[in-house]
Amino acid sequence: MHFLVPWMLFGALSAGIPVALHLLRKSKPTVVRWAPMEFLRKSLKETSKKIRLRDLILLLLRMTILILAALALARPSTLSLFGSGPVDAVILIDNSQSMSTLEGQTSRLDMALTSAKQLLGNLPTGSKARIISLTDHTVELSYNNSNESDAIASALLQIKPTDRSSNFYQGFANAIDLLKTSSFSQRKIFFFSDMQRPGWQNESSSFKTLVQNMPSSISIHMIRHGSDVDSNIQIMDFQPTAGIILANQRQTWGLTVRNRGIKPATGIKTTLGLGSDFDTAESAVIEKLDAGEERSITIDLLIPEDGHQIVKAVAGNDRFSRDNQKEKIVLARKKLQVLIVGAKSEIDANRDNTFFLYHALRSGSSDSSNSGIEVKVASGRGATPDTLDETDIVFMVDPMLAGSDSVSDGFLEKLETWVSMGNTLVYFAGSNYAAVSDSNIKNAGKFLPPANPTPNLTPTTIATENFPPVGWFNRFRSAPLNLINQSEFRKRVTFDTSKDYQTAALGYFSDNQPLAEMKQLRAGFITLLPWVPDLSYSDLPLRPSFVPFIQTLLSRILDTLNDAKNPLISREISLRLQPQDLIGGEKYKWVSPTGMALAASMEKSVDEVVFRGEFHTPEAGIWKLESTASENSKATPKNLIAVQASNEEGAELNPLQESEIDEILGKNVSHQNNTGEASITGSTGELTNLLLYLLLLFFVFEMFFAWWCGQPL
Repeated sequence: MHFLVPWMLFGALSAGIPVALHLLRKSKPTVVRWAPMEFLRKSLKETSKKIRLRDLILLLLRMTILILAALALARPSTLSLFGSGPVDAVILIDNSQSMSTLEGQTSRLDMALTSAKQLLGNLPTGSKARIISLTDHTVELSYNNSNESDAIASALLQIKPTDRSSNFYQGFANAIDLLKTSSFSQRKIFFFSDMQRPGWQNESSSFKTLVQNMPSSISIHMIRHGSDVDSNIQIMDFQPTAGIILANQRQTWGLTVRNRGIKPATGIKTTLGLGSDFDTAESAVIEKLDAGEERSITIDLLIPEDGHQIVKAVAGNDRFSRDNQKEKIVLARKKLQVLIVGAKSEIDANRDNTFFLYHALRSGSSDSSNSGIEVKVASGRGATPDTLDETDIVFMVDPMLAGSDSVSDGFLEKLETWVSMGNTLVYFAGSNYAAVSDSNIKNAGKFLPPANPTPNLTPTTIATENFPPVGWFNRFRSAPLNLINQSEFRKRVTFDTSKDYQTAALGYFSDNQPLAEMKQLRAGFITLLPWVPDLSYSDLPLRPSFVPFIQTLLSRILDTLNDAKNPLISREISLRLQPQDLIGGEKYKWVSPTGMALAASMEKSVDEVVFRGEFHTPEAGIWKLESTASENSKATPKNLIAVQASNEEGAELNPLQESEIDEILGKNVSHQNNTGEASITGSTGELTNLLLYLLLLFFVFEMFFAWWCGQPL
């Protein structure tokens, strides 16, 4: 046993105070004999032994109370984390987004850094320490001797809060690799974290193997920071209900809020507005949101100018504020210009195959939310390259690619360039496409995949139950929109999307063939559908679910076009600009939401300039690309991006239980909790709590015993 505050043992000398008081009271008085005293003396002789025993018990109780108080203040411990002799220690510090949760007036990360500094300062002489910050990637900060306090403090100051997710596996793997070759007899890993569940479960299957193969001389010590969180309000997403953002029109926006805590939240003020004028933003109040409940509310928003604008949403105010707000860069248009290029219907020569698509896009045009769509229809021959200059989205509905009414070479050549510059093409492929695409006629094969010339005539339906919960068509998983699965598809095209043309499926038919696929083409993308919205292919155009399907497709396309301006924090930070949009200078930097400047690389080509960030993005929010020659920099929305944090980091702020961590590791390890009041000294097995319980017990017993004896305290 040793004591963490040994100088407090001097307090045990206070046990002599009751003895001194007892001796002072024992002074012998002057004896005066008189007759009636003989009766009292006889009585005292009979009770004096009981009185002396009572006094002795009280004296011992009071001495014990003072000794226990001194021992408790000295904080005795039965076990030291450091054992004896120098230690080779790896300090892992979790600085993922959840570590920004407040505990009183300080964050969990600040608590962890304070504890780590205390522990490093208590390492035995001759020890060695390495410090690693840990999110979903690791950063090794220093190799310092523990006695170099200034170097340690400097290393810890490098650890800043981030908005990245947590994944603890790689940090432990790196720590074990560092300690495997150590010559120290004591090799230890200290992990300072809130022990959030996702950080363990992302690689739970690999943890056990890692620890089982770890040298037995390496020990692991967990130091948990933080207390349970009752409620945590998250903004999941926000977008206009019409799917199209129009400038200078007051539109209704849907804002989705979720309570990821364990108790209900009440009085949640939710605000949506422009980032440049958020003080005048409109608000709505959610009276109550139960634990785990997700709710969508509507708020009106007016974007006065067209172009890229910052829209900001804030909901509630709780201990974990980093997911209470979200910023997005959106593109507001005066009008959405849509071009449809089609051909004659295979089943009705008097009607174009664009008929149903045109009316689906124009449905509800009397409503102000849809009046901003302008749809133009052209035949293959009528689609000229110049029409792309004033077009936002192109729908190709199986136009002729060969023959007198076919799409021109010039249109297809410009279409590829137009898409690659950040626009989108939706291609409904049918018999006309399949007949020529395998031989690369009309340049289509340069950026579109070949197709089997023989159509697939096996009837099938849409497998709505297989739509991803967060995918393009997730709203069709539930009634009544899931009735789209009653539509029959009688004819389809089969794309050859093999190794040379990789795509991502957006949904499936019941035979597991793709309903729609997406292909990235530099800054833009192509959506491929192996069917035509015409009755010769399917009865879907006659069903009520067809219009919602097309409108959802359009809305998701617009969202995806804007994804480059709103990348997830786990992705590379990049920005594509046209040469005319350059902000001046030859050297550039990225400036974070908190003003931190980081290096930017630049790749030039004839028609665009791509800027990238050569770092793991630490913060969510608005990042700005600036020229290092700041006097030439122009602050415009074009050189901004809004990095988005993952909502999963705030999904479960309460820690994994110690037994669950041990099960994942396949080994019982040391655990220590720090709620903000205790300090980390390198010791475990403290007996302070036990001594305090004994102290309380002795104090209460002494009090009642003194009362019973008739002697006040």
